[in-house]
Amino acid sequence: MKRTPVSTALGITYPVLQAGLPWVSNPELVAAVSTAGGLGILHPTSGIEPGGDPVANLHAVVRRVQRLNQKPFGVAFYLPHPQIEQLIEAAAQEGITIAITYGGSPALLTGTLKEHGMTVIHQISTVRQARGAEAQGVDMVIAEGFEGGGLRGVDKVSTMVLVPQVVSSISIPVIASGGIVDSRGYLAAMALGAMGVQMGSRFVATKECISHQKYKAAMLAAIDSGTVVVGGDKWPTRVLKQGVALQMRESSQEGDEDDMATWEQELGIERTRAAFLDGDFDAGVAYTGAGTGLISEILTVPEVFKELIDGRLSLARKLV
Repeated sequence: MKRTPVSTALGITYPVLQAGLPWVSNPELVAAVSTAGGLGILHPTSGIEPGGDPVANLHAVVRRVQRLNQKPFGVAFYLPHPQIEQLIEAAAQEGITIAITYGGSPALLTGTLKEHGMTVIHQISTVRQARGAEAQGVDMVIAEGFEGGGLRGVDKVSTMVLVPQVVSSISIPVIASGGIVDSRGYLAAMALGAMGVQMGSRFVATKECISHQKYKAAMLAAIDSGTVVVGGDKWPTRVLKQGVALQMRESSQEGDEDDMATWEQELGIERTRAAFLDGDFDAGVAYTGAGTGLISEILTVPEVFKELIDGRLSLARKLV
């Protein structure tokens, strides 16, 4: 797997990022991804108890990753978080140098992050957002197609269409995300002009991830139509087609309200905890990408990277 500007700038061997998913981007998973040569991404909710202090928790989990792994890793920052500035300060105090930002305008805190010496990677879902992020000084963008899990862009642009247009529109490196779970997706993303990939669902379905076994089993059982988009046109959110998510779809209770508070209550991060950690799909929803239908077994993180490397080489030979 050739080095790219993404792997070079981030100090990693392979241009593969593990998405910073709430609750289940646990230190052991993050450390395993970074040790394997990719970039593990820690989420501030990892390991936090209900009612716990996110800032104190971030200090603790960052130190835990550092004890397990000596290679680079990053932290995902949800920009609308009420304690976002304190979380950034905590990460900086712990020596974090890579930030992934999402859920808001890069104009908000890119300057602050860069003042702390961090490389800033912002997640976008349209060409307009990519251009805006570049203008605000971010170092890279993650172009997230509609196939990805969680809150999606309202324009519903697919990865195949989004990535090459973003690549043609900006000069900073582009990382592809959405529906990528194996070497086929990796090779396709690179052919579209991306310089790296981000994967979420594939790393949830690993032995190192603390996601509940019922959640992992449901992912393995899913087929191509195993996810559903709820939240209406205002807040389209892709989740595993299980329990309450299926009821939302069937009853058309898709949260068309314009206010974000409604989305936070029905489909936000807090609503995912029960599904992610307890396997309770009646009480919670599970963000899951459409590519989950391509996942057929629970692997270790090193096995995921072996498939990416060996599979890519095999596919490349067939294309020659």
